[in-house]
Amino acid sequence: MIQVTKMWVRSLSLDHLDLYWEIGDVAGPRSDEDMHDIFNYDIYILRAADSPLGPYTLLAGPYRDTYHFLDNQVSLLHKYRQFHYKLRVVDKRTGVEEDFGPASSASAQPDLIALEIMRQEDLLFREFTGRKCWLFPVRTFGPTCSCWDTTLQRPTRSGHRLCFGTGWMGGFMSPVEVYVQIDPSPKSPSSTSLQEVQQSDTVGRMISFPPVNPGDILVEAENRRWRVLAVNTTQRLRAVIRQELRLHEIPRGDIEYALPVMVDTQGLNAASARNFKNAQNLGNDGDYSDIISAYGGPTRGTL
Repeated sequence: MIQVTKMWVRSLSLDHLDLYWEIGDVAGPRSDEDMHDIFNYDIYILRAADSPLGPYTLLAGPYRDTYHFLDNQVSLLHKYRQFHYKLRVVDKRTGVEEDFGPASSASAQPDLIALEIMRQEDLLFREFTGRKCWLFPVRTFGPTCSCWDTTLQRPTRSGHRLCFGTGWMGGFMSPVEVYVQIDPSPKSPSSTSLQEVQQSDTVGRMISFPPVNPGDILVEAENRRWRVLAVNTTQRLRAVIRQELRLHEIPRGDIEYALPVMVDTQGLNAASARNFKNAQNLGNDGDYSDIISAYGGPTRGTL
């Protein structure tokens, strides 16, 4: 199976996106009658909008020995909409297929320093400072809901279960598991003539993937649900390495609490297990007087 070693998306136009890719070494012909191995593979283009985890739909293919695709079926006027691409390589002889990607139009390609920062950031949030949450990317495309007013270009109903107030059927994409560090939020209720309003705003931070947009919904393990109001990023050479989120807690009873989170809650631990286990064993009476020698260091008395 050929391996796609590099994928990137570029465009200097609002009419199309250019997808490029490179492959690894491929064996040459074994005989004059034998076809070059590269022609034994079909390449298909898959595309998803808003969520890098899909769902992906088949866009074009099959291609053979081709390394560029121009996608002119995209609308690039929406500032926050992002398109993600995958390549599906199929071996015609065996039927075996393998997907590569995704490649996104959202961010610049990170250099080696940015990749190392992103790796350490992922370790930091996943194992120490972050807690497991579920991110629902808001829909910005697809069929509109029955409550959508084509003249006003907005939904006419609030609390509609078919679109969750977004105007798009389904409202949100499938959830993505993420690790987020959310700051404590102050309790600042305010009273109106009808009821007490319990407002709660805070900030959070996470790694660069998946990309977060205003309007997305973040769900904690305790079922606290937040709407993303704004996103600020830390970048290196325009490659995103961290995202800072401004969050507003959704009041309980709003339609966003009807979003199903299909997670097994039995034994669910939102933080890393290492944070709840003591690594020390004070009841061990072993001899540690020459512990350095166990790691190849100088023995006791030779320093």
